[in-house]
Amino acid sequence: MIIYLIFSQEGFEEAKSSILADKATLWVNANFLSDEQNVELHQAGINVQTFLETVNGSNEKSILQALKPIEEEEPKAEILIEYL
Repeated sequence: MIIYLIFSQEGFEEAKSSILADKATLWVNANFLSDEQNVELHQAGINVQTFLETVNGSNEKSILQALKPIEEEEPKAEILIEYL
Protein backbone atom coordinates (compact mmCIF):
# COMPACT_ATOMS: atom_id res chain seq x y z
CA MET A 1 0.00 0.00 0.00
CA ILE A 2 1.16 3.51 -0.84
CA ILE A 3 -0.05 6.57 1.04
CA TYR A 4 0.44 10.21 0.03
CA LEU A 5 0.20 13.15 2.43
CA ILE A 6 -0.34 16.26 0.32
CA PHE A 7 -0.62 19.86 1.52
CA SER A 8 -0.56 22.10 -1.57
CA GLN A 9 -2.39 22.16 -4.89
CA GLU A 10 0.98 22.31 -6.65
CA GLY A 11 2.10 19.18 -4.82
CA PHE A 12 -1.18 17.47 -5.64
CA GLU A 13 -0.80 18.24 -9.35
CA GLU A 14 2.79 16.94 -9.31
CA ALA A 15 1.81 13.71 -7.53
CA LYS A 16 -1.58 13.15 -9.17
CA SER A 17 -0.44 10.81 -11.93
CA SER A 18 1.49 8.68 -9.43
CA ILE A 19 -1.44 8.62 -7.01
CA LEU A 20 -3.73 7.43 -9.81
CA ALA A 21 -1.22 4.89 -11.15
CA ASP A 22 -0.49 3.49 -7.68
CA LYS A 23 -4.16 3.48 -6.60
CA ALA A 24 -2.72 5.14 -3.51
CA THR A 25 -4.52 6.43 -0.46
CA LEU A 26 -4.47 10.23 -0.30
CA TRP A 27 -4.51 12.19 2.97
CA VAL A 28 -5.35 15.91 2.79
CA ASN A 29 -6.62 18.73 4.98
CA ALA A 30 -10.36 19.39 5.09
CA ASN A 31 -11.69 21.42 2.15
CA PHE A 32 -8.40 20.95 0.27
CA LEU A 33 -9.80 19.29 -2.84
CA SER A 34 -12.30 20.91 -5.17
CA ASP A 35 -15.55 19.12 -5.97
CA GLU A 36 -14.15 18.24 -9.40
CA GLN A 37 -10.98 16.78 -7.88
CA ASN A 38 -13.02 14.74 -5.40
CA VAL A 39 -15.22 13.35 -8.17
CA GLU A 40 -12.23 12.51 -10.36
CA LEU A 41 -10.43 10.71 -7.52
CA HIS A 42 -13.57 8.86 -6.45
CA GLN A 43 -14.21 7.69 -10.02
CA ALA A 44 -10.59 6.49 -10.21
CA GLY A 45 -11.07 4.44 -7.03
CA ILE A 46 -8.72 6.57 -4.91
CA ASN A 47 -9.28 6.42 -1.15
CA VAL A 48 -9.23 10.04 0.05
CA GLN A 49 -8.85 10.58 3.79
CA THR A 50 -9.08 13.87 5.67
CA PHE A 51 -6.87 14.73 8.63
CA LEU A 52 -8.87 15.16 11.85
CA GLU A 53 -7.00 18.40 12.53
CA THR A 54 -5.49 20.80 10.02
CA VAL A 55 -1.87 19.86 9.31
CA ASN A 56 0.67 22.58 8.56
CA GLY A 57 2.70 21.15 5.68
CA SER A 58 5.62 23.44 6.43
CA ASN A 59 5.86 22.40 10.09
CA GLU A 60 7.67 19.12 10.66
CA LYS A 61 6.15 18.63 14.12
CA SER A 62 2.64 19.07 12.72
CA ILE A 63 3.36 16.54 9.97
CA LEU A 64 4.87 14.02 12.39
CA GLN A 65 1.87 14.34 14.69
CA ALA A 66 -0.49 13.59 11.78
CA LEU A 67 1.72 10.77 10.53
CA LYS A 68 1.82 8.79 13.77
CA PRO A 69 -1.76 7.37 13.67
CA ILE A 70 -1.42 6.62 9.94
CA GLU A 71 1.77 4.64 10.56
CA GLU A 72 0.10 2.78 13.44
CA GLU A 73 -2.87 1.85 11.25
CA GLU A 74 -0.77 0.90 8.20
CA PRO A 75 2.68 -0.10 9.53
CA LYS A 76 3.79 -1.69 6.25
CA ALA A 77 2.64 1.13 3.96
CA GLU A 78 5.04 3.22 1.94
CA ILE A 79 4.24 6.81 2.93
CA LEU A 80 5.19 9.73 0.70
CA ILE A 81 4.99 13.18 2.28
CA GLU A 82 4.98 16.58 0.62
CA TYR A 83 7.17 18.96 2.61
CA LEU A 84 6.55 22.65 1.92
